[in-house]
Amino acid sequence: MAPRVSEGSSDLSNFSVALFDSGRQARGHALPRRAFVLARSAASIVRMALPQTCALCAEPCGHRLVCDACTHALPQLAASCPVCALPSVSGEPCGACLRRPPPFAATTAAWRYAFPVDRLLHAFKYGGRLALAEPLANGLTEVLSRQALAVDGIIPLPLAAARQRERGFNQANEIARRVARSLGLPMSDALVRVRDGVPQAALKWRERARHVRKAFAVRRDVEGARVAIIDDVMTTGATLTSAAAELRKAGAQHVELWVVARTLPPGQDSR
Repeated sequence: MAPRVSEGSSDLSNFSVALFDSGRQARGHALPRRAFVLARSAASIVRMALPQTCALCAEPCGHRLVCDACTHALPQLAASCPVCALPSVSGEPCGACLRRPPPFAATTAAWRYAFPVDRLLHAFKYGGRLALAEPLANGLTEVLSRQALAVDGIIPLPLAAARQRERGFNQANEIARRVARSLGLPMSDALVRVRDGVPQAALKWRERARHVRKAFAVRRDVEGARVAIIDDVMTTGATLTSAAAELRKAGAQHVELWVVARTLPPGQDSR
């Protein structure tokens, strides 16, 4: 398994902070780790002290961001293929995965990408509501805690440098940090994005696989590693498949995909 993220930057969304303008002071020096830790701790204390309202129904929910009732009502996946997490009779591997096994062994998703999960993810990813990483990561952790884990480390799906600078954080890393802490697994920056382009959301389903081909590279030793790649949403799976393929080429023994939400193909998400 690739090494853990260095101690000095593991609390940052961007653990390669020195590469990004948003993680530096005006004079070009990285902000002290203590400043980030104190800021995050202060935010947690304020949230604990002040009653919160649910991000979905606006009802009081103590220190939580999504109340129990709304959490239990989030859209669940029905019987699905254990490899790709798409609908499958009795939860058996689907025909597509049997005919052409992907470079990953399994996919775990907390929910279907449907209302209101899509609203939570949109507010988190594009609205800058970083605190929502907590309930999203908790949902994924809860599902993972009910199964035997076959990995020994976590790798968040990286963003391209320009996109991370623009957004200010990597949503996959924010989720992965919390999942890694809850499950007691190390997190690695073994993957790096080497090619960027049009955001996947702007592309048609059939165009996505071609767009992300050779978009990732492996920069750590992963020989024999058993790892899970974490991301917020799995749509066609093209991006995650490309990342998993690079890890397998670099010698990873076993790769899984862990995502907050799984998008179902058009016509299959009618529930």
